[in-house]
Amino acid sequence: MTTIIDYLEKHKQNSPEKIFIQIDSQNWTFKDIHSEVNKMSLIVNQFPIKSVISIMFDNSIEFIISYLGIIKAGKIVHIISPSISKKNFLKQIKSCNPKIILTLKKFKEQFKNIQNEIRLVDFNEFKNTDATKGENEKSNISSLIYTSGTTSSPKGVPIKHENTIFTTKNIINILKYSNSDIDIIPLSLSHSFGLGCLHTALFVGSTLILHKNTMNILEVLNSIKNNNATTFAAVPATLTSLVNDFPEKFVEKCSGLRLIITNSTKVPEDTINKILKLLPDTKFATYYGLTEASRSTFMIFNENKNKKESVGKIAPGVELKIKKEKDELKQGEILVRGKNVIDNYWNSELTEKFTNNWLETGDVGYLDKDGFLYLTGRKDYVINVGGEKVNPEEIEEIVKILDPIEEVVAIGIKHQIFGKVIKLLVKKYEGKEIDTSSIITHCKQNLERFKVPMKVEFVSNFPKNEHGKIIRFMLEENNHGNKKDF
Repeated sequence: MTTIIDYLEKHKQNSPEKIFIQIDSQNWTFKDIHSEVNKMSLIVNQFPIKSVISIMFDNSIEFIISYLGIIKAGKIVHIISPSISKKNFLKQIKSCNPKIILTLKKFKEQFKNIQNEIRLVDFNEFKNTDATKGENEKSNISSLIYTSGTTSSPKGVPIKHENTIFTTKNIINILKYSNSDIDIIPLSLSHSFGLGCLHTALFVGSTLILHKNTMNILEVLNSIKNNNATTFAAVPATLTSLVNDFPEKFVEKCSGLRLIITNSTKVPEDTINKILKLLPDTKFATYYGLTEASRSTFMIFNENKNKKESVGKIAPGVELKIKKEKDELKQGEILVRGKNVIDNYWNSELTEKFTNNWLETGDVGYLDKDGFLYLTGRKDYVINVGGEKVNPEEIEEIVKILDPIEEVVAIGIKHQIFGKVIKLLVKKYEGKEIDTSSIITHCKQNLERFKVPMKVEFVSNFPKNEHGKIIRFMLEENNHGNKKDF
């Protein structure tokens, strides 16, 4: 069984003194990381086969050593975002029942008041534990990540070694990563996008420069320039901010990049156009995937300028089909099958989501005649208004055009005649004003009658998960309870 650790062994042999990880101007070579991972692995061997070991770190060397050390020991590493809510934290711990939770003192302090028999262990204390002789049998599951939980409670996603290796090979082959790359990563390693970037660097033997986040975006830009970086991974919101707020610095600092990669959250067409114009020699790519089915499609915008709304073509070795409710419909639920897809959720939850190895993603979309995938919404989001199926994201895109509006969510509320009607929850930019009638008038001018909101409510904030995504099912619950804010 090939694992990502095999590539650490390879690079330790072939390029021991090459810098693998840089964080806060501190460097660790492949030899350094290999040594620390081995030590961690020997300590983790004290736990039985197939034990779950949780880790809760921000982007740090402690994350990398713990993550790789647990995998090398053949155990299952459960990854927790340090920005997790206490409620979600308890749910995950109850679900996977880890032997310990490795973390740092600052995060132990954060969760000290939780009344539960949970063993939070400081990384620096744990690494001084005596090593033990381990068992030879290893788990075929490498990691356990819980989904974002924007439409329902988070689900445990057990990722096998073969899932990781298959997906990583596709990333490398399609986007042409090599050991000469220098990768700038300001993404959380507790999310599958950031973790996939770590796997890619480890696989090819490139240098990964890790940032905590994009809070200081100018620092990240300077890092790209100062380190002669060749690749940069960022979420669409970060790229939109860069091209809108710092276009000159974006060109100055990023003109040496060969690749910018983002993920499957819809990239605004204006952002795509600006990046292609500002950096014509830089490959700009995105992908579609879930934690359960990573990197199922790939899109290179430079090569497909007439398909900017698409998330790309199906990845090699992956199958994708559209499950339509009626034959005459163009779109339907996206189903995925392949070696990038998990077998089932943790504790065999939601087995109905898997039929003949096809994963029902819950995403709605369609394939065009050239085989390009387009996302149109979520099956969970669809609102039935008097028998008409309404995709709330279509309404939201129309309303977002209005300058004073920062964020908007369309939800369904009960109605005596139509069953449900549309209600808008709107967050305005600070210092900007707009009234309900202006929003309704705009919707009437741009939407079919049954899609026009009956009500508009202004809110100061939205409930979000640890990855910054709006938790829609909480909006439905709060509105049923007539709560005004979140």
